[in-house]
Amino acid sequence: MNSMMSDRLNEAAAAVAMWRDRVRTLNESISKAEAVAAASTRARQQSVLNAALGDDAAKENLATVLEDDRLAAGELEGLRLALPLATSKLTEAEATHRAAEAEWRKAEVNRLARERVAAAAAIDSAFADFSRAFDTFASLGSELLDLASQEPGANALFLAETISGEARLVASLPARPFLQIKERYPFMPISTSRSLAASEAQYWRLSPPTESEKAA
Repeated sequence: MNSMMSDRLNEAAAAVAMWRDRVRTLNESISKAEAVAAASTRARQQSVLNAALGDDAAKENLATVLEDDRLAAGELEGLRLALPLATSKLTEAEATHRAAEAEWRKAEVNRLARERVAAAAAIDSAFADFSRAFDTFASLGSELLDLASQEPGANALFLAETISGEARLVASLPARPFLQIKERYPFMPISTSRSLAASEAQYWRLSPPTESEKAA
């Protein structure tokens, strides 16, 4: 589906580029036609004046000069008539492109958000694995503490603090992302039941994936 939207977006962008080029060409042609028409008008005025003053050559050439002037004016008028239509086509193409771009962007956000929810689910799974491993780690620590405390002269409080391994656990946490997150959000409470994947899906307002999305 996203491929189809990308194709529509590319087609819309191509249409915008085409009509922009045509509008530019028309404006350039109008500028040239205006210069030709202005020169033709001056030539017609001069020929009419010369003919009125009795210039035989001007009289003989007057019809040609008038026809050239008519053609120049007609070409300019035609170009000026075509420009609003071309501009309208450009406006329509730009509107179509904006709509296609908005549709593509919405689909792309949805796609990336679903991938992020999948990544969040992997984090949830890793956290669950960590919790199970930590339970084993803590249980073994309790057994070790019981045995170590039976040694003559053992300092139970000291052993409890060191054998628990919590300080070593904290020191082993990767700075990225745990330290960065803690420094950035020291006020955030720690929840024991909130799923990151569910939170992400709720934040992006994702509906359950369709069958085509599942297949993709």
